[in-house]
Amino acid sequence: MEKRVLVYTNHYAPEQFKINEAVKWLIDEGHLVHVVTGWPNYPSGKIYKGYGPFKNSFEKKGKLTIRRLPLIPRGRATKLRLIINYLSFLLSNFLYTIYLIISYPKFDKLLVHHTSPFFIAFTAIFYKKFKKTKAILWELDLWPETLEAVGVIKSRYILNVIGFIVKMIYKHFDIVLISSESFKEKVLDRVSHEEVYYFPNWAEEILEENKLKKIKTTFLKRDSIKIVYTGNIGYAQDFEILANCINSKPKDLIQWIFVGEGRYKNQFRKMLHKQEKLGLVVFVSQQSLDKIPSWLAIADYLYLSLRNASQFSNTVPAKLQSYMASGKPIIAMLDGEGEKLIKKAECGLVSKPSNLNELDKVLNQALNMNPEIRKNLGKKGLDFYLENFHSTHRKNQLLDIINT
Repeated sequence: MEKRVLVYTNHYAPEQFKINEAVKWLIDEGHLVHVVTGWPNYPSGKIYKGYGPFKNSFEKKGKLTIRRLPLIPRGRATKLRLIINYLSFLLSNFLYTIYLIISYPKFDKLLVHHTSPFFIAFTAIFYKKFKKTKAILWELDLWPETLEAVGVIKSRYILNVIGFIVKMIYKHFDIVLISSESFKEKVLDRVSHEEVYYFPNWAEEILEENKLKKIKTTFLKRDSIKIVYTGNIGYAQDFEILANCINSKPKDLIQWIFVGEGRYKNQFRKMLHKQEKLGLVVFVSQQSLDKIPSWLAIADYLYLSLRNASQFSNTVPAKLQSYMASGKPIIAMLDGEGEKLIKKAECGLVSKPSNLNELDKVLNQALNMNPEIRKNLGKKGLDFYLENFHSTHRKNQLLDIINT
């Protein structure tokens, strides 16, 4: 039976987030979907070409409607600029939600895709108050824990106030989907029901299909072990420790390739200036999703990391499932849920976060690993992914929730 689904999300295509595929699943199922989002500006901090005032702010494609609202872009993602970005989108969202309440028929389901910030939940609750629509929160980023982990807010008083507000917000959602099992206890403490479900990340369909495209790889060193990182280059990934490891104990037989953008990239690049000049470190600009399989394919190992913080130990980086789906072995610097998954799948090598000496030992182990053993690690990761994380599992789970 056709449902009318209202989706609130901080990010949507052409930005690369899982919500893009989730919306496609709903459309393919025959539901009418109305997406409320902002002008795309992540992670570059600039409004994407072809978007902005009077440019693709409203699109209607069959059963899909997309409304991209005005906002002040992230810029260089300083604290002040991020606050302005968040508040400008909140204002646009609030005004548009009033318009939806007055002018549109009631939606049957309301889905909030929560990446930072949490403000997007306010307008969803406002809509629910008036229309009595069943509301679903897809929780990817626990607040205020994440704010504390990345050092955005250090005041315990402010964190407690935000925590109290967030707890009140949760009580308005009928269903909460969590991306990490470790979130469950915290979320159950915030809601007034038991409908909290594990909804882990998956690799996008393009990554699952693993179709390769031609990319420029003239920079590759023939006899080196290639370690590739793809995605956001930010504070949370603790690239300072990695840079110190690369600089303090350079290994001519390892070539690092970083594909992506982020607010820490310029600083990270400066730290590795000498290694970059030698060709031992290569930086590649953000790539379209359809080219990512080709970048993963050149890797002998794939790298991921999270800073040493209690909140991050409860988090599973979204790229972990994407890495597993590529069939490549993983080198990780993290603990908690991510570490457990890698060890359970037997698909890689793990060092504790923010530990230079341990990371160096893991890199030496990777460098000296037999190629057949390395290949087998990647295969185990792919097998584990297919059994536990394939997009078909998440698609069926989401459709069951929406259709009920």
